[in-house]
Amino acid sequence: MSGIIGVENTENAATLVAAGLMTLQHRGEESAGISISGNGNMKSFRSMGFVSRLVNADALNMHSGTAAIGHVRYTTAAKSSLTNAQPFQIECIHGQVSVAHNGSITNFPKLRNELLKKGAIFNHTSDTEIFLHFIAMSKGNFPDVVAKSLSYADGSFSLAVLRDKTLIGARDVNGLMPLVLGKIDNSYIIASETAAIEVIGGKYIRDIEPGEIVVIEKGKIKKSFFYKKPSKQSTCIFEQVYISRPDSIMFGQSVKEARVKMGAYLAEQMKGVKADIVMPVPDTGYFAALGFSRASGILFEAGFVRNHYLGRSFIKPSQNLRDLTAKLKLRPIKEVVSGKDIVLIDDSVVRGTTSRRIIKMLKDAGVKKIHFALSSPPVISSCYYGIDTPSKEHLIAANQSIEKIKEYLEVESLTFLSIDNLKKSCCPSGKCKNVFCSACFTGKYPTKISKDTYKEA
Repeated sequence: MSGIIGVENTENAATLVAAGLMTLQHRGEESAGISISGNGNMKSFRSMGFVSRLVNADALNMHSGTAAIGHVRYTTAAKSSLTNAQPFQIECIHGQVSVAHNGSITNFPKLRNELLKKGAIFNHTSDTEIFLHFIAMSKGNFPDVVAKSLSYADGSFSLAVLRDKTLIGARDVNGLMPLVLGKIDNSYIIASETAAIEVIGGKYIRDIEPGEIVVIEKGKIKKSFFYKKPSKQSTCIFEQVYISRPDSIMFGQSVKEARVKMGAYLAEQMKGVKADIVMPVPDTGYFAALGFSRASGILFEAGFVRNHYLGRSFIKPSQNLRDLTAKLKLRPIKEVVSGKDIVLIDDSVVRGTTSRRIIKMLKDAGVKKIHFALSSPPVISSCYYGIDTPSKEHLIAANQSIEKIKEYLEVESLTFLSIDNLKKSCCPSGKCKNVFCSACFTGKYPTKISKDTYKEA
């Protein structure tokens, strides 16, 4: 997760980036930052917490520039602190340079040790910093220097790189993390999701390809090239299950439509199940429940009140905070659920603790029977590319049978969406079914994974 955005060739660069970051807030709630340049002097502003806290700073409002990049952070490994808030800015032989990164460099420990031996001094514990070290140590024209820095890194990354009036977007050779290109008036935009482009008034043009570097200057794409031969595309399928906004476009359809299809396929898998209502666990279960209702004919009901002033429970940095957030976030509407047999739709079961607590809340509110359905397959493997799935021993589906999980959750039935149906939901044309990373569901990773593999976002 984490979210990035960059805009150039406009006096409103910082404002547009701030608005784009608010659109991407769901991708990271721990810290936010913006780097602004284009007037001969780069400034970076970072803060812990939501984007709103950052944009209220007087210093940010007073600084002008024609290019900017921004970042919202969600931590998986390195410490959640202001020190690790991005973008990271340095001054080196190439001038003032700033980088914002979404992903996880799996060979970071090895690269860090190599750089330390060469005399590098690290100011952060996040893997993002290695790009700046390689940039500072390399000679040549700036796009080629950026390309060289990427060639050392394994794993997943989408990058926004800023130097004065030059904005660069880059994506790893597997295309694990999303990155899209858009335009507003005479300015280009790069962003993690299409929604961030459209909310600020821009138009989505295309995805940046796996392994591609796009160099933007003065409202023009100066050049586009591949820093390394692209590998087999393996874009994270969990983006459509949980991470991305419903109004973002992926593989030619909205994420909302993909989730509706997930629900419809679940209804097909659960044909014959009888219930009074189908209801979602807000918010990511909403459209899957809607799809289930349409396909099954079972009445859709919103049976929870959600407190929208709390963050997403999945992305809190500790289990205690996840549990507290889950308890505060949802409250059953007793008159809707009491005495009912229900189909409950959620996006996934990871540890199982949050699902169990939600199910207990519903039973305390008087629900008679619960048929629990998930719009993804069982999560059986840890993610090393930027999503905070825990180690395998803490993944309930990696260690328990579906029957045992059903007993632990205390539900009448438990159904996971099949991997084939998930891919069909996420690929409307049928031609992109083999371009997804589904390692968390299959254990088959698109890159080399070892005991030394690093996890960060």
